[in-house]
Amino acid sequence: MKKFLVIISIALLCATTGFAQKAKFGHVDYGALMKEMPGIDTAQQALLQYQQELEAVGKQMAEEFKTKQADYANLANSTTSSAILKVKEDELMKLYQRLQDFVSTSEVDLQKKQIELLQPFQEKLLAAIKKVAETNKYTYIFDVTMCAFHTDADDLTDAVRAELGIK
Repeated sequence: MKKFLVIISIALLCATTGFAQKAKFGHVDYGALMKEMPGIDTAQQALLQYQQELEAVGKQMAEEFKTKQADYANLANSTTSSAILKVKEDELMKLYQRLQDFVSTSEVDLQKKQIELLQPFQEKLLAAIKKVAETNKYTYIFDVTMCAFHTDADDLTDAVRAELGIK
């Protein structure tokens, strides 16, 4: 049994040593490359504009809610009948629910818009990274921001930049 474990250990050591000698590692600065891609600034500006439009509608709805809430508080402090207060309270609750629904929906819509606008750039960048990896026979390419340590890896950012036609 001990001989079997020794043989297995030696086989695993040889296999991992052989893999490490054949494996080729590289890294890129994914974030920097994304920022440099032609057209990304236009997509980001469109995303910012969309976000600002959603925020403007949300602020308008919030102001309407505050106004109606103040009106309700004034009515509640007066001699208004309970039937009228109940109607106003129901209106206020419906408006509050609409506001909550809008916030939830707008968050999802903003995420969808971000994917719609940025995904083509991400796909193009990943295709360039893959092409550089295949051309130069790299086993792994990591994002430099995700690596804690990378002395034995080649920086392929410039190669990917050239593949994308970025100067």
